[in-house]
Amino acid sequence: MPKKNLNIYFIIFTLFLTCLNVNAVADDILNNIPLSAPAYLWHASPDILWIQLKQTSLIHLQTALNNTTDITERGWLNLAIISKQENNNSQALANALLSWRKEFPTHPGNDLFPDDNALFSLISTTPPAHIALLLPLTGSFARLGLAVRDGFLKAYYESLNKNHTHETISFYDTNQLTDINALYKKALSDGAELIIGPLTKQAVMELANNNRLSAPVIALNYTGYTLPTHFYEYGLSSKDETLQVANKAWQEGATHAIIIADKNNWGLNTAKLLSTAWQSLGGTISDTYYFPQSTNYSADIAKLMHVDPDKDREIMRQNNDKTILVGQRRQDFDVIFLLVGARSARIIVPLLKYYYANNIPIYATSAINGGILTLQKNSDLEGVRFPDMPWILNSNQILHDLPLSRLYAMGLDAYLLSHELIRLTLLPSFPIYASTGALTLNENQAIYRRMPWTEIHANHS
Repeated sequence: MPKKNLNIYFIIFTLFLTCLNVNAVADDILNNIPLSAPAYLWHASPDILWIQLKQTSLIHLQTALNNTTDITERGWLNLAIISKQENNNSQALANALLSWRKEFPTHPGNDLFPDDNALFSLISTTPPAHIALLLPLTGSFARLGLAVRDGFLKAYYESLNKNHTHETISFYDTNQLTDINALYKKALSDGAELIIGPLTKQAVMELANNNRLSAPVIALNYTGYTLPTHFYEYGLSSKDETLQVANKAWQEGATHAIIIADKNNWGLNTAKLLSTAWQSLGGTISDTYYFPQSTNYSADIAKLMHVDPDKDREIMRQNNDKTILVGQRRQDFDVIFLLVGARSARIIVPLLKYYYANNIPIYATSAINGGILTLQKNSDLEGVRFPDMPWILNSNQILHDLPLSRLYAMGLDAYLLSHELIRLTLLPSFPIYASTGALTLNENQAIYRRMPWTEIHANHS
């Protein structure tokens, strides 16, 4: 049990993903509280309890509901079930919440959502009839823009086949008309009621400086600016992911970390962000090592672990007992943060284990996912934990181009957000469980993604 999370027990339910040869533990899909939860769980603060219930699978919520007669517990479980079953349909969610409130009028869960008038307004809200996408469809960023477009259209046609509701979808090439404010005005003059895009950071920053936006914008990148009214940001933020890595390790009991990062701009920036987040939680950084492109890897990792191979050989000559060697490495850390790509990880992880850190948990970012995880490559990464989007983890195909696959998933969710944006504002405690993660809207009008976790296990059969 985590040392610092005494309010919650976790039971990990594991799903084997054949195509990736990993065990996926999805925070919002597969984690669950015990079906016979300890009494003190139900006496936790509503915020803590709700967080845990949101991270419990639907099937386990339903089983727990069948196993309790306590009215307060039943109210919480029913509310969590509603949040799962109706998570991507605002009208159905609002109707279900109204019904729940009638059944549990004095339940503390009522504080998680607004009054009935706000719910009725959500029910009466209609999606935009005309959506414009501002994307690079030609030029150097065309592959990125086309991946988003294809994902958006996939979601649109699936919705059309299901609901038979036609919408006008217009595309504008930001490579052809680079004045993004002029492109925004043109989309509005053509009848667009909601704008998705632009995609590149520079274009998003230019549009974010426009204080006269009359139609909502869901930009597909982040600025760090204070945003104007009607302007929302949604993208594949590595910052969100890095913070989740720090929080996950802290929740699971780690306190003293070693950071290993690629020696490039991404590695330097990510290590700095993670270090700040980790120390803000109360953790300490025992050491930081930047992994260069060309080096004597074995010697460097041995040095990082404070291992002297010559001394080890002498110990083995005298005792012939490998168990003694484990005590030779440094003992001032209980977690390793691995902020590197897949190729570097397949060199580093075996060396860490070789130099006696095989009992130390390793947390990484999705950068470690190379897309094609063969049995041999999985063996190299055995036990490494990292978050990634559901679309990637639950894919039934080998993904050769992960960056484009992630952008395709972002296009899927961009269409979903075009229908559900107001719900994120009115019901911030009820995430949309989407292709790129559990989506919520923060106070800065940025859409935050919380992603499932995966622990890699080689198939030894």
